[in-house]
Amino acid sequence: MADELVQLVDVYGSPGFLLLAVDDSDQRLGCVGLKNLGAVNGQATGEIRRLFVRESGRTAGLGRSLLQDLINRSKGAGFGRLVLNTLPTMVAARGLYVELGFTTCEPYVESPIEETLYLALDI
Repeated sequence: MADELVQLVDVYGSPGFLLLAVDDSDQRLGCVGLKNLGAVNGQATGEIRRLFVRESGRTAGLGRSLLQDLINRSKGAGFGRLVLNTLPTMVAARGLYVELGFTTCEPYVESPIEETLYLALDI
């Protein structure tokens, strides 16, 4: 992850992007990114990365807002499919993904964590 933070433009550069949510005092409350994976099985595919919301933003639906904004922006940028990976312990996030229509898919990257779950959404 340290390399990713140093190379934000390489990881999240156009047509990918990084969304940040801040409050009225410019305190960062959450983020989510989209990494361009290029064409996968003939579809422009983006990988959703680093969805994070501070506890103070969780009850307000900030995670849902960030993810819905990312989906809408992805459509506008020409992506046809979104993928992500998560862990079984991320119960709230997994519930949100399922509510928004994500379904289980084949692994698209190798993960060092055996329990990693892979989800996708055609948009």
